Amino acid sequence: MKKIAVVVGLIIISVFIASVNANAETISFNDNSKYWSGWNNTTNNTGDDSADVIGIPNFTDGKAKVGSDLLTNLTFNRQAVTPSYWWVLTPGDLFIDVGADKTWDYVVDLSTTWTTPSPTYTDPAAGKYNIYSINLGLNSTSGYILSGTDYSGGWSGYGIRDRHPVAAKADLLTEKYGLVDFSGWDDKSSTTQYTFDFEGLDLGQSGQFTIGWQPNCANDVVYETLQYTPTPEPATMSLLGLGLAGLLRFRKKRA
Repeated sequence: MKKIAVVVGLIIISVFIASVNANAETISFNDNSKYWSGWNNTTNNTGDDSADVIGIPNFTDGKAKVGSDLLTNLTFNRQAVTPSYWWVLTPGDLFIDVGADKTWDYVVDLSTTWTTPSPTYTDPAAGKYNIYSINLGLNSTSGYILSGTDYSGGWSGYGIRDRHPVAAKADLLTEKYGLVDFSGWDDKSSTTQYTFDFEGLDLGQSGQFTIGWQPNCANDVVYETLQYTPTPEPATMSLLGLGLAGLLRFRKKRA
């Protein structure tokens, strides 16, 4: 009987490890959205709604790495830029919606040096940044720092996407979840990739999540829903083990 128990245990462990390894996947995504759902500017500036990119930068695509229901990496690619006014841009916060239910559950705080977008702030260097648990509806009228408007205030002389969310307000950033390693943002035209390395962000088992990211002017907005394969729950593994044990006992009795 002990031998049977050992065999069953080894089978359960092997199946569980195999399921985890098989569930580790890389998910590719494109920049298919011109703006976050519900944040169009039809009544004020129709040019914003029709343009995927207003000036620079142009985010083209990216990849996400998920294993055992944990997000471990996000990579964003953009086209190389040459205009001299590239230096006015800096990244906004990265938003993540677990389950793609139009409620942001996490935000990576990259807007640590500003509360109102303008071309005068220091870019976040490579390093670790706080990620917070939040509960912010996609179409909430409060809780966001907005991009501002064309040719007004600090943006005078630059065309931007009007009044679009670019970061979370500081009063939402109270429940720290952990740290994220960001590759940094610089003014070099040769830098065409940005990475976020997570310590393991829990995505649950819904099988999907939405990401939202953009520079402080919202010139090009990333809003994409990604699909992944959930990992079987431990309870499922236990039921499998019980089934295997029953089969082994039945086989022994027949023998």
